[in-house]
Amino acid sequence: MKKSFTMLSMFTAAVLLLSACGASTTKEPSGKTAGAAETGKKQDAKSQVKLKFLTQVVDYPKYQDQINEALHKTYPNITVEFEHVFDNYDSVLKTKIATKDAPDLFNYAGYLAMKPFVDADQLLDLSNDKIEDLILPGFRDGGKYNGKTYAISTQVLGYGLIYNKEAFKDAGISAPPQTLSELKEDVDKLKKVGITPFASGFKDVWLSYHMFWAMQGATLDNFQQFYDDMNAGKTTTKTDKLVKAFELLDIYNANDGENPLSSDFSNMSHLVGTKKAAMALQGVWSYDEMTKLDPKVQLGLAPIPVSDDPKDATMLADGDGFIFISKDSKHPEEAKNFLRWMVSKEGAEATVGSILKQQSTSVANPHSDLNALSADVAKYIADGKKTRGFVINFWPSGLADIIGKEVQDYIVKRKTKDQLFENLDASWKKLSKK
Repeated sequence: MKKSFTMLSMFTAAVLLLSACGASTTKEPSGKTAGAAETGKKQDAKSQVKLKFLTQVVDYPKYQDQINEALHKTYPNITVEFEHVFDNYDSVLKTKIATKDAPDLFNYAGYLAMKPFVDADQLLDLSNDKIEDLILPGFRDGGKYNGKTYAISTQVLGYGLIYNKEAFKDAGISAPPQTLSELKEDVDKLKKVGITPFASGFKDVWLSYHMFWAMQGATLDNFQQFYDDMNAGKTTTKTDKLVKAFELLDIYNANDGENPLSSDFSNMSHLVGTKKAAMALQGVWSYDEMTKLDPKVQLGLAPIPVSDDPKDATMLADGDGFIFISKDSKHPEEAKNFLRWMVSKEGAEATVGSILKQQSTSVANPHSDLNALSADVAKYIADGKKTRGFVINFWPSGLADIIGKEVQDYIVKRKTKDQLFENLDASWKKLSKK
């Protein structure tokens, strides 16, 4: 199940440009999947079903009423109840499944990350339901394992160096840094005008492992090969390129204010959004929180500098927002219909397009109100520049939270870089045998 990042980038570029223009000329597939919406409209109140959805997406619970209002136009009998988990998502999800309290639907990483759930027979097989026909071909593989479909990707995401444009202007910085040396120069310029260079969110475990994910993902050329070699004991998490990229974390940590483990996602976002800090390494999903205190703030998203060669600067982009259905769900058909709705034109516009302001994977080419960060990703890809996918999809299940805690220990100097890598290798070996 090897992934061609070049093909994905080219495919995504065309899709993003079409969506940014608001075009909607592609018809949804006919037949059973396309007819599901009409079937849903005929449901009456006596068959009301409430689906539980465990998610890492911050905005879905915030807009739960709005989502259900839109959903009821197609499926009046289905209501979704979101539960958002900030930290230790792996542990919370696995505990719920183990204690027979599994959500009907849940978000999780795609590709190889789903292996433990498949091996434990905890996922509903969607292969015969053809829901994947409702999403673009370039984003279908992420929901498959061993040739069977277990998840549907709902959105295209980008990740990189987010920066406050006004802060850069005040410091005399004309363009985002492409190398670590340029980053150091920009840090000095920002400090001279009294702006904290970086905003930290390392109190959150997930933001801490995101930092590692960004550095590792930007320095690996073949995720599948790395995964296979790690499982075979042929390589380690410590590579020369990643060790060099760790300078980015060191620069970040030295210039993000005091007590980095006291600042969470919200605080990090607000600092960048109000120009109290200039930069943060994060994804397009941060936009809503970053503009919360100042809706007029001008933000940009640039590739991640990981060496002193500008050619190595990389933006991460991939299909994401994978949704799975628990095999123990008491409402599998309703859960499938919710998935169909999420990637229909109406559902995608009501959720991914208007709430998250991201690009949908739907073949219906729904309109998306791309935010400034998503628009930067779209342009970057359309220009044919270098992107890589999300390496977290190739980590053993459970490794993410371990990495986050190891990074936190490294940040406060409880562990050295070598200790961090040694612990990650040992954890990988243990988890890959489960």
